[in-house]
Amino acid sequence: MACFFISLKTSNYLLHIKFIIDKFCEFEKIQSEEEKSKIKDKVLAYESDILIRNNFSLEYELPYPFLKKILGLRDQAVLKFIIKNEKNAVLSNFCNDNDKIKHIKGKISEIVNFSFLFPFFLNFNTDTISLSCLKLALNKLKIQININDIINIICNQKEKEFVSIDVNDINDIEICSSLIDELVLSKIQKVKTHEEHNVNNINNIKKQNFFIANTEYDIGTKPKSETKEKSKNETFLKKKRK
Repeated sequence: MACFFISLKTSNYLLHIKFIIDKFCEFEKIQSEEEKSKIKDKVLAYESDILIRNNFSLEYELPYPFLKKILGLRDQAVLKFIIKNEKNAVLSNFCNDNDKIKHIKGKISEIVNFSFLFPFFLNFNTDTISLSCLKLALNKLKIQININDIINIICNQKEKEFVSIDVNDINDIEICSSLIDELVLSKIQKVKTHEEHNVNNINNIKKQNFFIANTEYDIGTKPKSETKEKSKNETFLKKKRK
C-alpha cells in the first residue's frame, strides 16, 4: 500500500490515505477503527522508509530493456551459448533451437514479473536484478551454466560499452538471486502447491499468507525468536537488508 500510495503521488493522481485504507479494510473485512489506525501508521512509516532508502528518486528502470539488450547482443550470443551447453530433458523436448530460446525467454520473463512482488530495486541496481533473474531461470530449467560465463560473453561483445556489467558484481548477483528465490519464488510455489491440493476449496486460501511469510523472514542467520524483540525497533526495509 505504501508503494501504491507513492505511485499515486508521482502520477499526480491524488487519493487521500484514508480512502486507500478504508478500501483495503473493506476488502479484508476489517472494521475496527483501532486496527485501521495501526495500518495507516504502518503505511506512512513504510512510505518514509522507501523514499529515504532510494534517496527520493522515483525514476526506476525496469529489467526488460536490459535483458532484451544482453540477450540480443551479436545475434543472440548468450542464448546460443546456453542452448549449446544445456543438457537437460526439459529443453530436449523442443524440436528446434528457436522453440528452446522462446521457452528460456518465457521463464526469464516470468521470474522478472514475480520479482516485482518485493522491492529488490531498493538494494540492487537493474543490471544485478536482471542477471539474477536470468540465473534463476537457468536454475529452474536445470541448465547448469555459470553466470560468470554469461557475463564474459556480454563483456566481449562489441556493444559492451552500452551495457554496464562488472565481473566483480557477481557477489551481488548471487545474493540478489538467492533473495528472490527465498522471499518470492519459494512462497509462490507453496501457494501453488496448496491450490493443487485444495482445488475445490480455493476460496479458503488466505492471500495475505504470502506477504505475512515475507515479513517474518530475516535475512540474517538468527532465528526469529532471537530477533523478535529487536525487530520492534527496526524499520521494514532494514529488516530486509543483508
